[in-house]
Amino acid sequence: MSENSHMCWTRPSTILRRTRIAPLVAALLLLSGGLGLAAPAGSVVGLSGNCVVESGGQRAPLRIGQQVQVTDTVDVPADGKLKLRMTDGTVVSVAAGSRMTVSSYATDASGQRQSAQLSLAQGLVRAVVAPMGQPATFEVNTAVGTAAVRGTDWFIEASPGAAQVGVLEGSVSLTSAATRRTETIPARWGARLEAGRDPVPARVWSPAEFQAVIARTQVP
Repeated sequence: MSENSHMCWTRPSTILRRTRIAPLVAALLLLSGGLGLAAPAGSVVGLSGNCVVESGGQRAPLRIGQQVQVTDTVDVPADGKLKLRMTDGTVVSVAAGSRMTVSSYATDASGQRQSAQLSLAQGLVRAVVAPMGQPATFEVNTAVGTAAVRGTDWFIEASPGAAQVGVLEGSVSLTSAATRRTETIPARWGARLEAGRDPVPARVWSPAEFQAVIARTQVP
């Protein structure tokens, strides 16, 4: 046996140990990934119509008290409405004809939100975001941009080509996905964003405009 071949030789016992360990490591990685995907984000506290949740590749009807997990997508039909209470106390009301995914929802051991991200493919959502005693983010992504808040009461409506935000309390930052320009929207104001453009400057919303979105997100 040459010197080079001797240096490359590996003991059979070492190979056996590696063979046994590799599946164990893979199983632990798979388990940890599965646990991450199954993290609870909130629960259903209000419901009307045949609302559906997509979880783990399967669709099932939602019911009062049911948990919604991170990565779940909720579908609210044209005759339905849905209200979720998230793990940090934030209340998310989803209007008829909406499709929303809980992309992430991280809280610490005391239930304080660290970061949260929802994705609104279409429809209207009202979020009464619980204020935290520590730095924390709450974002809603749409096809055209992202709205970010800390603690406030606000609405966001999305379609594939546009999004608009109305703020009842606090303020919201609306950022274009295309241009990265941001518009800050104060309380009682609203702003609109079209695909590929900067956000339209914020303007005062009328009481009738706010009442319209409030009515659409009120769950009986």
